[in-house]
Amino acid sequence: MAKQWLLKEKSAELDSALAKEFKIPPLVKEILEARNITTRDELTAWFNEEALEDPFQMYDMEKAVSRIQQAVEEMEPIIVYGDYDADGVTSVTILMAALEEIGAMAAFYIPNRFTEGYGPNEEAFRSFADDGVGLIITVDNGVKGHHEVEVAKSLGIDVIITDHHEIGETLPDAYAVIHPAHPDGHYPCPHLAGAGVSLKLATALMGRVEPSLIGFAAIGTVSDLVPLTGENRWLVKKGLDALNQSLPAGVRALLTQASHQGEVTEETIGFIIGPRLNAVGRLEDARPAAELLMEQDPEYAAELAKSVDAYNIKRKAVVQDMTEAALAQAADKVAQGLNFLIITGENWNEGVLGIVASRIVEQYYRPTIVLNLGFDYAKGSARSIVQVSMFDYLTANEALLSKFGGHHMAAGLTMPLENVEKLEQALNDLIEEEGELQPVLEVDAEVDMSHVTVDAIRQLDKLRPFGTGNPQPVFKLNDLTITQNKAIGQQGAHMKMMLNDSLTALKWSGGQLVHDYPAETVVDVCGKFQLNEWNGHVTPQMILEDVRTDSVRYIDYRNQHASRFAFLKDEDVIYLINPDRPRQNEHYFYYGDNLSGHDKIVLRDLPEDLTAFSESMKSSTAKQIYVIFHSAVQVYFDGMPSLDKFRQLYKILFKEPVNLVQQGLSICQTLGVSPDALKFMIEVLKERGLVHDEGSLLVVNKEAGKVDMQASPVYAARHAQLEREQQLLYSSFDSIKNLINDKMF
Repeated sequence: MAKQWLLKEKSAELDSALAKEFKIPPLVKEILEARNITTRDELTAWFNEEALEDPFQMYDMEKAVSRIQQAVEEMEPIIVYGDYDADGVTSVTILMAALEEIGAMAAFYIPNRFTEGYGPNEEAFRSFADDGVGLIITVDNGVKGHHEVEVAKSLGIDVIITDHHEIGETLPDAYAVIHPAHPDGHYPCPHLAGAGVSLKLATALMGRVEPSLIGFAAIGTVSDLVPLTGENRWLVKKGLDALNQSLPAGVRALLTQASHQGEVTEETIGFIIGPRLNAVGRLEDARPAAELLMEQDPEYAAELAKSVDAYNIKRKAVVQDMTEAALAQAADKVAQGLNFLIITGENWNEGVLGIVASRIVEQYYRPTIVLNLGFDYAKGSARSIVQVSMFDYLTANEALLSKFGGHHMAAGLTMPLENVEKLEQALNDLIEEEGELQPVLEVDAEVDMSHVTVDAIRQLDKLRPFGTGNPQPVFKLNDLTITQNKAIGQQGAHMKMMLNDSLTALKWSGGQLVHDYPAETVVDVCGKFQLNEWNGHVTPQMILEDVRTDSVRYIDYRNQHASRFAFLKDEDVIYLINPDRPRQNEHYFYYGDNLSGHDKIVLRDLPEDLTAFSESMKSSTAKQIYVIFHSAVQVYFDGMPSLDKFRQLYKILFKEPVNLVQQGLSICQTLGVSPDALKFMIEVLKERGLVHDEGSLLVVNKEAGKVDMQASPVYAARHAQLEREQQLLYSSFDSIKNLINDKMF
């Protein structure tokens, strides 16, 4: 589906004096303006590396620290109660390190996704009381645990909640609630991840910012997809610095197991570390992930890393199997015209339903809910698109749900089995009001090719780290000529272009587009810049988000083996053929037919009627034309025998009757023509009444008078075919494109 390119509007320009003062290069200036960072205060906040806030600005922080210190002094057992995702296990790791340093008697507990679910659990809290625990500190959860907090209080346990999730109408009646968006607080960064909140409490307890703990906080922050703006941006920036200076043993072991070398970046966290930590809790108990992060012995950390990586491999296999089944369902529902998809399966792993839903949204750009069907309930995850608020849609139908929670782009839900079909119908009725659902690509800036240099791309690092809220910039380049294009990778899965002979552009999973964008096509492209380093050479490179052209694209397959264009059988194309051939199906049209409304056409046959060919081209609205011009018999290389050769042939035949089977080859050698040309010449002579067959002999009609060879219909037909081949089959491809353009426009 074609994407809508939206160029971000700039509310103000960055003053040149400020740009000079803050040493902001032109390409970076474009992005800051697109993101409305143009005033002195905004620039100062953006470039201020001392932006980590005082943890005691958080509401209830002093109260929480005092209570923890009391527990340490009284040797009171403490439980750190975490969550099973990457943010949760890093939050646990951070706070456990701080508690250990200050001498606390602390242990941690992470609920099981499948048997206990997310957040505080009454049964677990009661077991803590039986073990003599006096203080529970939640990390990355707890703000919705009203009942469980009351249970803990009734058991004589104080609960300190540290969380970052959305606050409901009221807060639990906990001993302290540390939340960056606390309704009674004024913390400058309300979007900290759970690991960020845990770091704040750890910093307050330890009296300093510990670099290794900032590294763990960076992992949790990037993995949880919170906005990388304000304090979060600097927390990740400083955390990456800390990780690159001194990797914790567990993180080092995990990267070694993943065969990662080189610098640790936000991409390293997002694509290597985070998914592996998440994989454990998606499949089983998440405790091994936390133990890996806390482990300091390199050898034991290596063993734990193997185990964690094995979970990730298993998670990929589970996701692959479920995705294949889910995509098959999705294809059927899309074919039925549904625009809000509910995909169901039995015994599906509930830990990966969100990943599967995301894959379907990527494929079909439709909001999707993926449900595991239990004995009497359905439970699952939902992912949406920009135009549709999943939270609002589910809220409008909450009578059909047992419970749900989420936001605009994602949600989780549980519902009775008998309501699944009702919900799908209701959601599809509702989405009809949205109109056409078109993917949107936000573009930060249009730039000139002259600005795309190695130095300019290096300067974009001033904007890092990239992530949610501060995505890697997307640039648009206009009117570039494709000078090379080919499929690369296994089975040609990816596309590699050369633009203007100077910029390499890669489209991952875009190998099928190679045929759509042949060399010499003028295109506009959108993508992200990076540097390609090879054999000591550094050159600019673009990772394509999208490519398009306003001009008609022509692909030349004339006089090529059919294997070169065999892929067309799987494309949504129509074929143009001559009227003497049968139509194989509804995709076949005759020259002369109206072609309006078809985007891709294949000129399969060499047209026998150029007037009919012109009529079809005048009606065409195609943006892509494949030129084959197949002809079973070609005369181009034989050409048209001269009239003098006709006279020579007539003289040979005049002398005596000829047996062509016996004498044909000799006559060809004498005349210097091919056997096909000789056959043509004899057909003309017969048609003109100059010769006739008598048995096996060709005999001259000596009574015939003088005739005009060129008036023969056979002669005229060959002459016309020769002209068509010269004009369409053996002319330059530029000539073909100009000819078709003249007809179309």
